[in-house]
Order: sequence, then structure tokens, then C-alpha cells
Amino acid sequence: MATGITIKGLVKRFGDKTIIDHVSFDIAVGELVCLLGPSGCGKTTTLRCIAGLEAPEEGRIEINGQPVFDSAEKLAVEPYRRNAGMVFQSYAIWPHLSVFENVAFPLRVRNTPNAEVEKKVMRTLDMVGLADFRARSAQQLSGGQQQRVAVARAIVHEPDVLLFDEPLSNLDARLRDATRAEIRRLQRELNVAAVYVTHDQAEALSLADRILVMSEGRIHQAGTPQEIYGAPRDAFVADVVGATNFLDIAVHAVGDGTVQGVAPDGAPLRVTGRMAAPGPARVMVRPDRLRVAPDAGEQGENCLHGTVRQRLFMGGHYEYAIAIGPTVLRAFSPVQVAEGGRVTVSFEPCDCIVLETRGAP
Repeated sequence: MATGITIKGLVKRFGDKTIIDHVSFDIAVGELVCLLGPSGCGKTTTLRCIAGLEAPEEGRIEINGQPVFDSAEKLAVEPYRRNAGMVFQSYAIWPHLSVFENVAFPLRVRNTPNAEVEKKVMRTLDMVGLADFRARSAQQLSGGQQQRVAVARAIVHEPDVLLFDEPLSNLDARLRDATRAEIRRLQRELNVAAVYVTHDQAEALSLADRILVMSEGRIHQAGTPQEIYGAPRDAFVADVVGATNFLDIAVHAVGDGTVQGVAPDGAPLRVTGRMAAPGPARVMVRPDRLRVAPDAGEQGENCLHGTVRQRLFMGGHYEYAIAIGPTVLRAFSPVQVAEGGRVTVSFEPCDCIVLETRGAP
């Protein structure tokens, strides 16, 4: 498969602080990759280096096989020559221009003939559902409409790559869902490599072909949304990608890909093992993988007993905070149990994964 973006050994510093620390990755043509991580992890700086808005100290960047930055060759192609479409968090819409002229701007600066400008702008406005708004001032648009103008402006000149810098953070929840689906549809239709920066795990999981979890300027883990969510390499990734629970258990035996141990309340456990060893261990289980039932004294493997500290009605399910010994678990369940009620929480061994074992050599 053709490569749309190639990053090799990228390093960016601000003063004596390293923001990007020898980052390397490839993005195929037609692939959407999310850079996910907490504030300050280097994800936006990486995006800006691809766009040419930041100058790295080291590394190489290629777009569709052509180098646009190479520290060894002292090559740095200007941003406007990289043929990248970028959507900013703030939209960057010019309020004094009409919707048409906002979208037409990338074509105007490229001295595109007027007849072609008209054709390309109207085709693009039709793609984002704003053809009837061409003459309207940008100040007369809603937040969601302004974001669609920003997307239209980014794609009107048929870019080789698309770059999104947290483009939905200023929208309300309902608009975020709709615009997220629209961005994914357009990216697939255009069949270009795309980088999408976000700190919102729901956006990353729903949009991405692959997720690169970043921490302290490095890629901490890379994989499909299913891999990152279902098999995080450690507690940091598990916490960044979706709601999760951590249990400190005592491992007694390891074998056949599973771990035998004891939960904080003394209940026997069998969980999925990975690099496990006898001794103290930390495991994770997602809230949606926990089964909640009124406590009937059920015993056995992977049955924990606790008390409901809090219950929140979320529409399709209840969200529980359940105290089990010194640990409080978060659980999503359609079962209704009153606050203060005793419950049994259970799960399958494959839904609970050992993340670290402090008893390992």
C-alpha cells in the first residue's frame, strides 16, 4: 500500500525541553491515524511539524514519497508547497469574508482561474452540505457550520494529506458526533492520508484506522482501536483509552496464558496473564465488561462482593461506583440496584488483563 506520510527520527525542542523525542511512523494513503494523549505529550507539535508550521531539529518527513523536511540534507519545504489541508481547533474562519471566499482562499493564493475556483468551491460546499450558504457571512454561521467551512477550505485544493488539530473541541456533544462522522466520510471519499490530533478517546476509537498513544514526546503504543482498547501495554495506555478499573491482586500461579490470584476482598480470580509472575500484580478490567447482580451470596471464580456507593442513570444503563474492600470499581450495567445495596460483580477471565507484576524479575 502506498505511503502518504512518513516520519523518521523526528526531534523537536523548545529551549532545553524535548517535545518530540525521535518519533517515527508511517501512514498509508487512505488511512486515518489519531495521535492520542494528554496535554503536553507532543501530538500537536508533531502535526505542526508535518504541516511545516514548526521546524524540527532532527529527522525526515515525507508526503506521498517526497521529502518535505530532512535535517541531514538541510531541506525544509515551505508550508504552502506541502499540499496539506489543515483544520485548526479554532476554525480560523475569516469573519469579513463570505463562506464562498473563505473556502476559495487556498485556490486564490495558488492563482487558480476564476472559472475553476467557482467549480471547485461549489463542488466542495456541496460535499459538506453548505452550497446554499455560499453568500452568507461567516459571522452568521453556527459553530458546526463554521467547522464545515474549515473542513471545506482544507479539502478544496485537493490536498495530498489532511491534518486535523482537535477540530471538534469547541462543539457540543451532539454536533461532535455528527461532524465526526462527516469528517470520516469525507476522508474516505478523498482517499488521502490523514492525521487527527485529539485528547478525546471516544473520537480516537470511533474515527481511527490506527491510534498512536503518545507520552512525553514518544509513541507509547500503536495499534488498531480494538488492540489499544482491548490489549493496552500498561496502565497509562489503559487509562488514556477509555474508562477502566485497576485491581491490585496477589498472583499465586501462572500457566496456560492465565493467572490464578486473589482479589482485594479475598475472592479467587483467574485472569488473562501476560508476562506475569507470582507476587503482587495490577490488573485492568473495563466497566462495560463487569456483570452486576444483587448479592445472593454467589461464590466462585471471578465473583467479587461489594456495596453500591453511587448510582447514576445514563439512559441506556446505570453507572455504578462499587466498593470492594479498599477498591472502588466503576461498572456499567442495565441492572438496577439501590445505593447502599450489596452486589456481586463478576467477569470473564479474558476480560481482565495483567498489566504489571511487581514480583517479576
